[in-house]
Amino acid sequence: MTVTATCCATVVDEWTRAGLTDAFIAPGSRSTPMVLALADNAAVRLHVFHDERAASFAALGHGRATGRPAVVLCTSGTAAAHFHAAVIEADLSAVPLIVCTADRPVERWDIGAAQTIDQTHLYGRSVRWFVEPGIPDAATASTWRSMGSRIIVEASGWSGRAGPVHCNLSFGEPLLGIADELPPGRPVGAPWHAVQSTVAAPDVGALAARVSGRAGIIIAGRGDSDPEHVLALGEQLGWPVLADHRSGCRVPGRAIAHADPLLRSRSFADSQRPEVVLSFGEPHASKVVSQWLAAGRAEVIAAVPSGRWIDPERLATTVVGEAGFAGAMLDAVGPRARADVLDTWREADLAASRAIGSVIAAEPAPTEPGVAIAAVAAVPTDGSLVVASSMPVRDVEWFGPHRGDITVHANRGANGIDGVVSTAIGVALTGRPTICLLGDLAFLHDSAALTALGRRPVDLSIVVIDNDGGGIFSFLPQAERLAAERFESLFGTPHGTDISAVGRAHGLASTDFDPDVLAPDGVRLLVARTDRRRNVEVHDRLFAAVSSAIR
Repeated sequence: MTVTATCCATVVDEWTRAGLTDAFIAPGSRSTPMVLALADNAAVRLHVFHDERAASFAALGHGRATGRPAVVLCTSGTAAAHFHAAVIEADLSAVPLIVCTADRPVERWDIGAAQTIDQTHLYGRSVRWFVEPGIPDAATASTWRSMGSRIIVEASGWSGRAGPVHCNLSFGEPLLGIADELPPGRPVGAPWHAVQSTVAAPDVGALAARVSGRAGIIIAGRGDSDPEHVLALGEQLGWPVLADHRSGCRVPGRAIAHADPLLRSRSFADSQRPEVVLSFGEPHASKVVSQWLAAGRAEVIAAVPSGRWIDPERLATTVVGEAGFAGAMLDAVGPRARADVLDTWREADLAASRAIGSVIAAEPAPTEPGVAIAAVAAVPTDGSLVVASSMPVRDVEWFGPHRGDITVHANRGANGIDGVVSTAIGVALTGRPTICLLGDLAFLHDSAALTALGRRPVDLSIVVIDNDGGGIFSFLPQAERLAAERFESLFGTPHGTDISAVGRAHGLASTDFDPDVLAPDGVRLLVARTDRRRNVEVHDRLFAAVSSAIR
């Protein structure tokens, strides 16, 4: 029996008392005491990943899907550095995450010892709390449960905003051990600390008076709001709800799905400028929507996830905490002033949907918007879609059909393309049938996640749009102003990799894209081959068709 084994088992017991269910492990030696403690606790499901970055993004995906923190654990040294991108995303997206990095004892620091780097505050200001308790000592046993409980509380966002907690755990020899009797916990399995949020409620009455009876719109993005409350608030005010899929508000007949294509019509955009904007959660991917808002003079009330300032265009006249705000406003606002604005938006959205469908149906081969539309449509009810940044998230937002019965995830905190497949695996491991839509570069960037993927008990369809390079750059001025060869070498960056062959090398069923076999059933890889130049032309035709339809 060892003190180290007892300490780790106590901390894990405290985590499970607070609801921890899953741990994502990258193999290593120095992390042995915590690995065994997690493996020996029957309440914890263990998921082993060969690559640290894949493990960390899978844990992030679990946190996105459940709202509860998972543990991600690695050995000492550069292994810990591979967690950093997921920590940054968890910070910016307010996803709960417990990051455990094993470390050498302090006497092994700064002397050139193997697999030893400076791990103290390794992730800087990206974490909600950093704890470095040192080698477990029986003299501090009375603190173990409090520490374990606080780790969960901090990650879960007691101070107003969930996010990552970094636990740098030094372990000395022997690494193998058996836990002694654990220090007693709270009665009936309760966690050591029960903490309530410290966030105060806004003055809803004053804000309701400022919006009632005025012409406005609601922008709904991913956040803390109840989608039903946001939609009902729009109906009460007579305001259109411009919703992306991550908001959960894209319910047929109740939300506007095609704001970006609609607002590319100058006449429509100019005729629909609001007096007031209520913005919920994170911004849309669409630059057109943000520029339209910036060009107007509307009063903007931004309801943001607690603890995070979200006002990229610096338009907000008032910023409030988002949790519960929509429901409180629904009870406080007066009746709608007019119905014609809402009717105009809904009629235009329906016309846009028909125009988009006609263009896609006329294309002889798979198009990137068409693949995005098919992916959204194929997600089973109560299933999940994980979509990569860059063009996939935009195509889903701009052209995707209404789906209020699915959950859509995207790592839009930092907008990186790293860890997309791993995030989808983490989401799928919660039991939700999942489709992952991403580009070829994002797929190759996270190809380590494919290792042993076929053995995992998940229903996951990975849809890769393969245009042999960075497709989004073809929409930028660089594509027009640079010589073709120079543009390709610096921005297009063709890779020449056979995506299907990569999947087959990992034992995955790999086929060409077929919308009829998109539904998740086990693990499968579907590759849609497209052309970057043609993709720009297709987008141009779609935007022109929408403008013509609403003219």
